[in-house]
Amino acid sequence: MNNTPKTFIFLYYIIKLPVIDANTGKRIGRVLDLAAALKEMYPKVTGLIMRDKEGKKNYIPWKNVKMLTEEKGVFVENTPEAFQPDFKLAENEILLKETFLDKQIVDIHGSKVVRVNDLHLLREGLNLWVVHMDIGITGLIRRLGCIKIFNFIVNLVSSYELQDRLISWKHVQPINGPIGNDSLSLKVHHSKLAELHPADIADIIIDLGTEERLNILKSMDSATAASTIQELPLRVRLQVADLLDQKSLVDIINEMAIDEVVDLFSQLPKKKITNLFSRLPEEKVAQISDLLGHAQDIAGSIMNTEFVSLKHNMTAGMVLEKIKEVKKKISVYYIYVLDDADLLVGVLTLQQLLMAPAEKIISEFMRKRVAKVKVNTKIKDVAEVFYKYDFTVVPVIDKSGKMQGIITMKDAFESVFHQIRQETEEIK
Repeated sequence: MNNTPKTFIFLYYIIKLPVIDANTGKRIGRVLDLAAALKEMYPKVTGLIMRDKEGKKNYIPWKNVKMLTEEKGVFVENTPEAFQPDFKLAENEILLKETFLDKQIVDIHGSKVVRVNDLHLLREGLNLWVVHMDIGITGLIRRLGCIKIFNFIVNLVSSYELQDRLISWKHVQPINGPIGNDSLSLKVHHSKLAELHPADIADIIIDLGTEERLNILKSMDSATAASTIQELPLRVRLQVADLLDQKSLVDIINEMAIDEVVDLFSQLPKKKITNLFSRLPEEKVAQISDLLGHAQDIAGSIMNTEFVSLKHNMTAGMVLEKIKEVKKKISVYYIYVLDDADLLVGVLTLQQLLMAPAEKIISEFMRKRVAKVKVNTKIKDVAEVFYKYDFTVVPVIDKSGKMQGIITMKDAFESVFHQIRQETEEIK
């Protein structure tokens, strides 16, 4: 952009403007919509859709626009290529009014679903860029044609000044907007939703319809989709699992924490589980089957079998190198120390490792008294361990003392208060 004076204009003021032949000064139609390209950071207007006097639609490239005023209209140069009745939008083009007005979008900054009432365009000479979405009541009133009267009444009865509610295009994630055989969300180079915390994305998805939920999840990579699904209420997770195609669902399951997978599988029909088992790695199937076999009220039913454990005779430097090599997406809350018989004998924090000399043996500075629970410990008793010791994670051992998994505080308390969780899900 150059130093040409800039101003702003709302899409409402352009739609329905008369289109005038710049050569003859005669009105030849009215503006129906504007087309914009998604190549740049902000969509740039590339053409207008005009309805002529015979009621036919024509595409006019924006380079043919010679003047634009709210008072007189849009003046276009009448050239052979100016009017395209059998037009087809380019792959990166969208229609602004058709795509956005009265549609739902995701406000990334506010982490919520909002309705678009108007578009705010930056004007630089004859160039136009979409820079804001108007989601406030003023946008709706403006389109009803009574914004001046409304402002007069508001000013008459109070000193309150009605402000436009605008959100930047940078903070917008389209949900749904079919264009040809594609959807707008798939035309965006990368999902802006990935910038949000999975819990925030889950809150957004809960507010959407079924089709929009699937569109959002399919626009993400498998890891982000998995983290998001884990934050959804169980009833929504089940709905998503039922509607997603098998390949997408398997890719997401492979990225989910094993305890979350077990929660999901425990509610799926047997036929669905069998189909998924046939597509999942044998190791994962064995883990899921083993955990599904535990009673629902014991520690084994909610534990995660993916954790970091290392031998007691390793040095701090060796342990740090091993942690770097961990390929699975495991949160390193604690590092559990095992003896030669694979029995749990100690625990380390990452802070302890970083502060210890690299050559020091971990058994010399590990915490030897480890609060732990057994696989068959009642979940209610597991929650009491968290309450007593104020831990975020507790290890799970079998009868012989071998480590089997870990339980997070979140999973423990969600299981204890499952009735409260169910009531919360119903409210959502």
